[in-house]
Amino acid sequence: MTRTIPGKPQLLAEVSDTSANTLELRSGEVTFEVEPEGDITAEQLGAVLRSTDGTASLSEISAKTGVAPDKLTTILLPAQIAGLLADRSIPEAESPMAVLSSVEHVVNKLLEELIFDGPFWRAILDHPEQVEPNVYYGFGLENWYFLSRESEFDSAILSYPSSDAIRTMANDFYHEEHRHDDIVVRAFEGLGISRQDLVSARPLSTTSALIKLLSWWARTDPLFFIATIGILEGRLEKAESEGAYYDSFLRAAAAAGIATHFVEPLRQHAKVNAGHDHGSVSREFFAALPPLPVGTEARLVGKAHLFVEAYAEFFNGILEYYGDPGRPLVRTIGSSPVTTTAGVENGRS
Repeated sequence: MTRTIPGKPQLLAEVSDTSANTLELRSGEVTFEVEPEGDITAEQLGAVLRSTDGTASLSEISAKTGVAPDKLTTILLPAQIAGLLADRSIPEAESPMAVLSSVEHVVNKLLEELIFDGPFWRAILDHPEQVEPNVYYGFGLENWYFLSRESEFDSAILSYPSSDAIRTMANDFYHEEHRHDDIVVRAFEGLGISRQDLVSARPLSTTSALIKLLSWWARTDPLFFIATIGILEGRLEKAESEGAYYDSFLRAAAAAGIATHFVEPLRQHAKVNAGHDHGSVSREFFAALPPLPVGTEARLVGKAHLFVEAYAEFFNGILEYYGDPGRPLVRTIGSSPVTTTAGVENGRS
């Protein structure tokens, strides 16, 4: 494997003279002794190592020390192999797909730790038949609240200022998502819950927090919001034996005996999303972007933790509130709360 010296190398060690012809490199508790080789003098060796501070390029170090570029490689290669060189060169731009890949790497790790190993999904995946039916209904409700307010954040990127391609794609996505809440609202008809009940109700605070956070990012950092779309839309699995699309929640609802009249509209919505491949939307957006300014990756990755934490609270809030069967299913504003025990099959109530 060919090794190359960093463009602006920084020596990760302290340099000191131990004798007329030997220098010492100390990194933590590890010490290396180095001696000049060939026609390189000890003075030149010391000058090169002390100039390797991350602020100068190889050509600048060569000009400063009088050591030819090919000799610099000979001097610095052992330090590179020992892991004592860092690269402090700054690229002029960042690849959009590389930036998104870094965001996805962090988000996927956090999804596993905070969401898939969190209270909601552990209950749903491990023992779906023991989960209160209202948790399933509550999941549908909070998703409806989310969908019905999706325009609060999706619309903010329709005028994306720096890319015609992104504006076109954003408008296509907005039209595809428009009125998806009309599909989901049919799930509640069999529970005696009308659209008016939902319109006059309020979501959980954890749902509202996620909506407001996404709305804020869509307006202040639309690129980060775009990076979240594919995660929020999710990727569905295709069950080959059934020839239809299912996600983990729908399988759990079926195992728990939740009535078909509730589950089927949610399944229809899942099929629509799968048909549009909305789980890949973020990657399609980023693939259409020009090179991004330096620092974009650090900025987006820095916001990933808060996003996943808020997303985890969205799920955990559902389990915490709807897991208590004594609480009203629909928290209406200015009227009596709507409660129900309907919609459970297989003898459950």
